[in-house]
Amino acid sequence: MKKLLFCALALAVPFASQAGPLVDLSTVGYATYGNVNSYSMPLAGIDIKSGPGQIMDSVVIYTGSNGQGVTTNVAGFDDTYGVPNGSSPTYASIAGAVNVTDPGNKAGIANNNANTWDANLFALKGFLNGGSALFLFNNNDTAADQNLAIWAKLWLTNPNGSLVNRNLYLSNTGAAYGAGGVILGDATTYNPGDVLPTTGFASTDYVLSGGVVNGVSHNLGADHVAYAADVPLLNQWLDDLFANTSDDLLKAYTLHLDLKLGCISETAWGGTCNDVKIDNGFEQLFLVSNERTSQVPEPTVPALLGLALASLALARRHAAKPV
Repeated sequence: MKKLLFCALALAVPFASQAGPLVDLSTVGYATYGNVNSYSMPLAGIDIKSGPGQIMDSVVIYTGSNGQGVTTNVAGFDDTYGVPNGSSPTYASIAGAVNVTDPGNKAGIANNNANTWDANLFALKGFLNGGSALFLFNNNDTAADQNLAIWAKLWLTNPNGSLVNRNLYLSNTGAAYGAGGVILGDATTYNPGDVLPTTGFASTDYVLSGGVVNGVSHNLGADHVAYAADVPLLNQWLDDLFANTSDDLLKAYTLHLDLKLGCISETAWGGTCNDVKIDNGFEQLFLVSNERTSQVPEPTVPALLGLALASLALARRHAAKPV
């Protein structure tokens, strides 16, 4: 039902908006996973090309490319972690550089953590240049198995190394794998504390990435964006810090990111990792500056029609199930 509803909303829900962002999401529905709003690019009909030469002006967090200007970020940002290539790794995590290439700590970042991708907020302020932070993700699994499990944690630390506000998560919030996500949810409320993801198909914090949603593939390869991810609370906190903190002090504030892909162990995933592992490689995660837009849903006829179609599809599915 949620996949069908997501499709209907992505294609039919209009929004009142202002300004013109780099990636225009003003007419696109989304599914909320923890503190993240996830936008499907193929369902929205948005084609963002993201080969190595096309993302060199972005901040690249994770990539399989070894091209100059793709794996090396400007001062204030950690260099790019290297994604596994090939089918052997079932699991990859920035934390502890598990099955990924660790670029090492970069000078000029306070509270730099060897097990996270980090950036100082002064550099981030300059990069965003008044826009909001938007994360873009490419999925590059094989055609035979397009599913991939993903989980992430974001947090900010102050000059003393203490947590600012609280941790933020891309998380399925304990729902059954592949069935989570809240359509047009509130990404500001999820607050589990300081946690690692739970695993297992019955209940999991891993989000399905790259699979087929309502017949539409999200396995777009290494050079096209499959998902855009907005973290509203992160952008609110950054706005406040940028407006009320001196640039010299901002240099001692740090953004941290922990990213996990695939499955930790065969046992944790019910005896098999076949449906959620990295089986091709060259996934990419990068950061762009997106001009801020206001998004206010308007219940127009096309939107209501989309919801009606999704409800009809659900009713047919239930009618087809044996008692």
